Amino acid sequence: MELQEAIRGRRSIRTYYDKPVDAETVRKIIEAGTWAPSACNNQAWRFIVINDHNILQKLYNLGSATFIKDAHQAILVVYNNQSDNLEYRDYIQNGAAAVQNMCLMAYSLGVATCWVNNLPNKVVLRREFDIPRYYDPVAMLTLGYPLRDAVERPRKNQLDDLISYNRYEAHGQEEHKSIVSVGIKRIVRKLYKALPCKTVLKKLADKFEKKFDN
Repeated sequence: MELQEAIRGRRSIRTYYDKPVDAETVRKIIEAGTWAPSACNNQAWRFIVINDHNILQKLYNLGSATFIKDAHQAILVVYNNQSDNLEYRDYIQNGAAAVQNMCLMAYSLGVATCWVNNLPNKVVLRREFDIPRYYDPVAMLTLGYPLRDAVERPRKNQLDDLISYNRYEAHGQEEHKSIVSVGIKRIVRKLYKALPCKTVLKKLADKFEKKFDN
């Protein structure tokens, strides 16, 4: 598969067959992640393979995205957070680069993935997976064989509207959200994630969660 085909053809898929992805294929996907760029070539990522559905169900109960409870496999990517570059948090960028490599490799192997950041608070994930405090959960990648074909989604903007030279220039329609509305959503999310019991609130939160076709 050509790289351009993988980049343009990959989609986030949230529904999978019950057939598990074999261990060797999972290893190939993770290995692709280890070839991503990292600040000062630290390569300080770690990968937690989750193949116990009960764990994914528990993560859903603790506040993860709704579709997590129906997934069968996932990979939690964590990265050493002992960086002095807090301004740009390069450790988050390093982990994200690994996740992107993994998404592309999985697609080339016929495996569907979804990059997930709708997860419990990091302190909760550290407790559940015995993650040391000097590692930060970056993202979770669910994976499996797609239940249905991906829907083609064209880009939202023309390329020329996204490129500036030497300084920022606004082109076309700029997306600008209200500072107040964003602030309120951040506060609500933080409060929701901090609550110890989500049994009742989870059902309510699920109604407001953005849903996708696949």
